[in-house]
Amino acid sequence: MAANMVRPNAEVAARMHALMADQAAQPGKMFGSPCYKVNGKMALGVFGDGIVLKLGETRSRALIESGAAQSFEPMPGRAWREWVLLTGGFEDAGPLLAEAVAFVRRETAG
Repeated sequence: MAANMVRPNAEVAARMHALMADQAAQPGKMFGSPCYKVNGKMALGVFGDGIVLKLGETRSRALIESGAAQSFEPMPGRAWREWVLLTGGFEDAGPLLAEAVAFVRRETAG
């Protein structure tokens, strides 16, 4: 892994895996970090000490504006509009993880 890459937090990864036990998504890796994919596309994964979720631009904006999530900027100043970053409250994040799986399932249905 390159020196400037964000390393995944193993405890956050373990929490994510526990929350994903009943979800129809495939575990994998993206950019060297644990993630879950639906139809080969990443729906969520570990980024440093947080979990990133693909929820679509409208839903992501609403969560960011409400303070429930942060903007996901893997590189400063380059926000991914359809993604959010959760940095805590993982024990209550199950519904959002399921929402990310459902979003990517709809997006990749075809």
